[in-house]
Amino acid sequence: MITIRHTHEDGTLIYGTRKGDGVFEIVKKWENGGFRYFPSMRMIGLRNSRDRIADRWAINAATEALRAAGHDVEVEIDDTFRDRAQVLEDKADRLEDRRDALETKADRHAGAADAAHNRAHQISERFAAGQPILVGHHSERGARADRKRMDQAMRKSIDENDQAQEVARRANAVGNQLRRSATPAVTARRIKTAEAELRKIEKNLDGYQRTFRDHAGNPYYIEKHEPAQGDYREMQLARKAQLENQLEYDRAQLAAAVEVGEYVEYGKHNVHVGDLVTYWFRDRRRRVVKVNKVTVSVESGYSWPDKVKFTDILAVECPHGEDGPDVLAPKRSAPKAPVRANVEVPAIDVAALTARIVEAEIGVPRDSEAFMSPPTVVERVLDAAELERGMTVLEPSAGNGALAKAAAAESCEVHCVERYPVLSKDLLDVPGIVGLTTGDFLEITPDQYPAKFDRVLMNPPFSKGQDIQHVRHALRFLRLGGLLIAVMSNGVAWHKDKTATSFRELVEQRGGHIEPLPDEAFAVSGTDVRTVLVVIPAPEE
Repeated sequence: MITIRHTHEDGTLIYGTRKGDGVFEIVKKWENGGFRYFPSMRMIGLRNSRDRIADRWAINAATEALRAAGHDVEVEIDDTFRDRAQVLEDKADRLEDRRDALETKADRHAGAADAAHNRAHQISERFAAGQPILVGHHSERGARADRKRMDQAMRKSIDENDQAQEVARRANAVGNQLRRSATPAVTARRIKTAEAELRKIEKNLDGYQRTFRDHAGNPYYIEKHEPAQGDYREMQLARKAQLENQLEYDRAQLAAAVEVGEYVEYGKHNVHVGDLVTYWFRDRRRRVVKVNKVTVSVESGYSWPDKVKFTDILAVECPHGEDGPDVLAPKRSAPKAPVRANVEVPAIDVAALTARIVEAEIGVPRDSEAFMSPPTVVERVLDAAELERGMTVLEPSAGNGALAKAAAAESCEVHCVERYPVLSKDLLDVPGIVGLTTGDFLEITPDQYPAKFDRVLMNPPFSKGQDIQHVRHALRFLRLGGLLIAVMSNGVAWHKDKTATSFRELVEQRGGHIEPLPDEAFAVSGTDVRTVLVVIPAPEE
């Protein structure tokens, strides 16, 4: 048995349903009542139906549709209204519970955003130095998977952050309307609205007619409305009783505010032609030109007057001085209800996270071995370089210029050489980097520069002895007394072939040295090759 029950305390709810019985699929349609599912209650019902007259149209539509689908349905309607004070107290309790739930939800989304942000940040460390994807290299598959996971984590972080901020906003908004509705000015406007609705209900109950007239004032059509009957009459009677109770409560509240001087009821009895009225904002002050039934007409500065409702007036200045004080206004402002502290959730720095992630994939050929210098390696190179302000520095095979940027930060004048423009396109935007040559470093000669360099900082390709070839070529660019610091494969320190042996002899003759770097120094760049730091001084003369 399906029961559609309405009470003012619980609203309109459907009882006796179970998952999969098809009831919700029927009644959720607009033509069948437009019912909704409330997860917090695990019930099907009508929105905003608490402490309201039963929506008999929606209830009847749902009843007919369910019976047509073979369900047994009974309807129970109790339109007995509750006392206005009890209604407001229960509403305040529900709003407080809702605010607590939203605050918890905001914290949950904020935690999820922070966790996703941390995941994206950790994955992005691999690309912190701008390491490109090496097409065809064994690291390509892992790098692409990391970028995908990083992008997913970043998007989740942003989505959760947006939800956390929105839920926090909703939590802070909860209760504001209730606190505002209790102010005397709003109560006065609510009384006027309720009185107008009550007059309309009384017309519907008694019946009435409307006469339509032509331009000369002669009636040409009379529209007759019979007294309300059946369910409609029952709804009107129930609403009338509820409005009368609401008006009794609101009038008592407003009278108390008037008595203590928190509110002044303005009307024909205390507003006259020629008075100055303040309304809407404290600086909006206009002279009254006509007093109407529910409004006053005030000077506007153009060809027609503005109309201001009595309930929108904040103060009246009467120049006549005969009917009361010169200025008629509340003696004190209405006390404000206590407001809970705003819900605040930490916001992630979306811009900073996005800046760390290379959205457009950079692909370079596998044989380029473009393994960018990670921060730990850059630091070791700078320690060995002993840079001074004003020195000239060259970074061959610069890639994204990790070493060049570090040298520029030390107030040096830096030149770069890079074969792949996609890696070095932004280098000239860095203060201190004054030159960029595009091409294979081995095809560049020292005479292409106005002078030789104080320092050469380099991280050349490692395989097949390319690092030795690049370093030997780079030594030609050093001025007398200069210094070359290179990151090289650790094979140069122990290989017994002629090329490696000859290179070690060169380092020793120049008074240089070879020192190991951490075993996994380039792990974040997608390679497990072991590396060393090679320092080679140029001759003094």
